[in-house]
Parts: sequence; C-alpha cells; structure tokens
Amino acid sequence: MTVSSPAARVLLIADDPKASEIYGRVLEFVGYEVRRAANFVDALGTSTSDADLIVLCNLATLAYPGQGAQVIRIPEGTPPDVLVADVYRRLAPRPAI
Repeated sequence: MTVSSPAARVLLIADDPKASEIYGRVLEFVGYEVRRAANFVDALGTSTSDADLIVLCNLATLAYPGQGAQVIRIPEGTPPDVLVADVYRRLAPRPAI
C-alpha cells in the first residue's frame, strides 16, 4: 500500500520514543509525511499543527484535549500494520459523487 502524492501529513504524538520510532517509520515507509512530537504542547505553534491526521500513542491518548474526527487513538501494543490500515482508511481519497 502506498499513498499517492502529495503525501498526507500525519502528526504522531507519542510519549514513548520507541513507539514514536516504530510507528513513525512504518507510516513514512508507506508514503506519509510524518511529524513527531513527544506531547501536545511540543506540537503547538509549529508546522505540525496543520496535519491532515493526528495519531496519539500510549499516554498521549489520555492527555490530548481534542476529540476531532481526524484523531486516531492507538492503545499500547497496537501492531504497526493495524495503525497503517486505520490511517489509510481515514485519509484515502473518497470517490466524487
């Protein structure tokens, strides 16, 4: 599965550096532009705040104040392929009516 260009922008907020590395690499591998932050405060006021989708990992799922439709909450231990499938489902182009 690859993403057509221009690449969708994903903001990955993960307090665990290992989770950030794993999930970030797999999303980049399939073609997404990934910006990473350790917490929501680090992402404020940066170019990461205009992401197409926000992915929250581990404790970040509890700390993020927003509940928007373009936020995915990933519980600890979620396999990377499950994350990629969910991101693709949310960002895949939809047919025109």
